[in-house]
Amino acid sequence: MYEKAVPKSRKLTIAQVISNYPKAQPVPSIKGGTEKIVYELTEELVRRGHKVYLFAALGSRSRAKLIPYPKGLRHESIARFVLKKLPERVDIIHDHTFRSALGVTNPKIPTVCTVHIPVKRRVKYPVYVSKRARRLMGNNKGFCVYNGINTHEYEFSAEKHLYLLYIGRIIRNKGIMQAIQVAERTGKRLIIAGPVKASRFFEREVKPRIRNNPNIRYVGPVGGKMKQQLIKHAECVLFPALWEEPFGLVLVESLVCGTPVLALRNGAVPEVLSGFPNLICNNVSEMAVKVRQKKYPSPHILRAYVQKHFTNKKMTDSYLRIYHEVIQRESGMTKF
Repeated sequence: MYEKAVPKSRKLTIAQVISNYPKAQPVPSIKGGTEKIVYELTEELVRRGHKVYLFAALGSRSRAKLIPYPKGLRHESIARFVLKKLPERVDIIHDHTFRSALGVTNPKIPTVCTVHIPVKRRVKYPVYVSKRARRLMGNNKGFCVYNGINTHEYEFSAEKHLYLLYIGRIIRNKGIMQAIQVAERTGKRLIIAGPVKASRFFEREVKPRIRNNPNIRYVGPVGGKMKQQLIKHAECVLFPALWEEPFGLVLVESLVCGTPVLALRNGAVPEVLSGFPNLICNNVSEMAVKVRQKKYPSPHILRAYVQKHFTNKKMTDSYLRIYHEVIQRESGMTKF
């Protein structure tokens, strides 16, 4: 994390730039994780008195000055569109696009690029969402800022119902088959929620397992109120991701609702759950054992953990430090 004091200097003019392809969600989004983070950051910057321009998909809403993309605008065209529409005297561009569309062009305006997915990007000022991602994708170069959420928007419940929850995209590397294995081994009810992103895999491998087990139910993609209801009342959320998850937003979304998460030791999981090492599992067998044992931290402790470490305010503090440092570096006031 980036821990220097927040500068008390003048208010900045900032351009926030998000992807528009493929299937970009308008902000605020009840589905897209990146859209949610960009929205929270933008709104908090505006609340603090900074002038913010937000380049985002049609249909977006924000207290910032919104500049919507033309429908269908793709990766390579985003940089040209943004630079053409960019107002005068912008202090810094914050590029959140999946291909770092602005950053790779090395524009004259200071530009930081948050790398939201596990890819390597050759840009001047990359920001990674975990130390693990910075180490693997950036060779320990660049900045690190953990994602943060507005905890007031998440409902809390100490009352739990007797079901496990898998929530996320239905693809192999998100660990959906491992979640099903845990349910099968423990005899627990499992609710699966999320969009099918690999239809052949779902039809051939996932659907038959659901059909053959009356304790497993697929409810489709969820968001908003339904998502909160499912998370806050779950006995436990399962996060058996098999890939290099750069952060894992559902981890903090679950904890802030007072719901424990059992997660495999992959990607950024050991960082995000560093306060609860007993929730981290080495394999499916260990996860099943912990589901049976039900030795979870109290819901109030789980929520307090997120309120201390993963808020939109803390995230915004970190980005403001980076903005000021990058502006100083580019103006020649400090050495890179």
